[in-house]
Amino acid sequence: MINRYRKQRIDDIFNESRRYSLWELTERMLLKARVKLGVLDIGVLKRITKIWRKHPIDIPYLHELEKKLKHDLNSFLGERNRFLEEEDAAKVHEDITSYDTEESAFIRMLKDAVGEVKNEACKTFDILKTMAKKYRYTVMYAHTHGQGAKLQSFGKRCLTWRRQLAIDYQFLLYALRLLDYSKISGAVGTYGNIDPELEKLTLKYLGFKPFYGATQIMPREMYAILAAALCQIVMTLEKIANDIRLGARSGHPIYQEPFNKDQTGSSAMPHKRNSVLTEQMEGMSRLQMGNYVAILQNIRTWEERAIEQSCVERVAWPDMFHITIHCLETMNKVLAGLDVHPENMMMEIVESRGCYASDEAKEFIKEKAVPLGLTVNECYRIVQLAAFNVLESSRMMKDYGTMELKGLSETDRYLEIFKKSTTEYSMTLEKMIMTGSLTTHERLKASQADAAKWNEILDEIFAEIKNRAEWQNIFKPSFLLRNEAFLYQKILGEN
Repeated sequence: MINRYRKQRIDDIFNESRRYSLWELTERMLLKARVKLGVLDIGVLKRITKIWRKHPIDIPYLHELEKKLKHDLNSFLGERNRFLEEEDAAKVHEDITSYDTEESAFIRMLKDAVGEVKNEACKTFDILKTMAKKYRYTVMYAHTHGQGAKLQSFGKRCLTWRRQLAIDYQFLLYALRLLDYSKISGAVGTYGNIDPELEKLTLKYLGFKPFYGATQIMPREMYAILAAALCQIVMTLEKIANDIRLGARSGHPIYQEPFNKDQTGSSAMPHKRNSVLTEQMEGMSRLQMGNYVAILQNIRTWEERAIEQSCVERVAWPDMFHITIHCLETMNKVLAGLDVHPENMMMEIVESRGCYASDEAKEFIKEKAVPLGLTVNECYRIVQLAAFNVLESSRMMKDYGTMELKGLSETDRYLEIFKKSTTEYSMTLEKMIMTGSLTTHERLKASQADAAKWNEILDEIFAEIKNRAEWQNIFKPSFLLRNEAFLYQKILGEN
């Protein structure tokens, strides 16, 4: 991983010195287990332990040895055993193979790195919980298919983000449970000269349980699940980042990522606030997916073992954790410092001219108009026609849209006209239907006769004061969002 995205806490877990220290720990625990089982004199364990503590692992020496041996574990053993008497050295790594030493160390590094992910993810959960409570009553226009749909609170969107990430977190915890297992069962997993009790006791000292059915290595299916969980976390963070990017687009941004006072948004255009942090999440997600695919392919191992998985794991695993931590840290910064614009959220609702309640309006019309002879489809068409009518551009704007301009000077003139024009929201879905003011629309099939028929029915419905009051109520956020409290109770345990 390049320094730009490298995290020191991940480096500390996967660095070379720690890997060799964990290999040494495995070898010592094997000796300790042999003593416990009565097959090794305790004096041997004490002598080896004392000498190894006196002589820490000399990594440069190990590297020189590896140039000759072309085998990192044998080079490690050569470096460790050079201080021992031959009789004691013979007891080190006795009857086992390389990955009997390496596997538990590898899993320990994975587990420790998962711990760092958990710690950072918990910060994300706390931030999103705080945001959900803070924006509990900040109403926004929710979108489906990229278009305005219905009202929700921004707090509810934060709850959704939190819930999505919680799914990934549970997946991570499941993957973590699979890291409770390791193996010390020999070159092809048949135990050979190894007593299964030796494996069980050694792994207990190391904090693991035996996995029965391993080959020379643990099945990489066990680790692919962790890679999938890490990939899923990053992809969910990318999804949240994309939501923020969509909300930050020019016009009336509803929220924007933090922007430092001395920050520049664009090298050429000073007015811009480019969403660089959230945009980066998409790129990091691509990197994460590439690493995941490489680790997934490690499942495909020749028979009892070949070495192709080794180079992938040396690079891909640390990078997956660097990326995951980087994305969590970045999104925690973005979410904690998010510039939220409730005024623009409200303006987007106003500019919808009541269409945010079209679903409820449709159901109201069905309830009242079907008994008066309209079909369910006609009730839908009434609300659709009203929506198309109220969202129609002004006549001046429509004329401009159909013009064939002759030069940029004409464009200059119309820009000034548009600047002086005012947008009025006097006609809304609520008012058009309640006053029976439907007219035809060129993009819909409804005829003038249809509109006249429907207006007559609407006049009959809204002649009743009770219906008018009920109708006006369905456009209020307090009515539309009355059940959001249920989500808060289920997700946060609060009303």
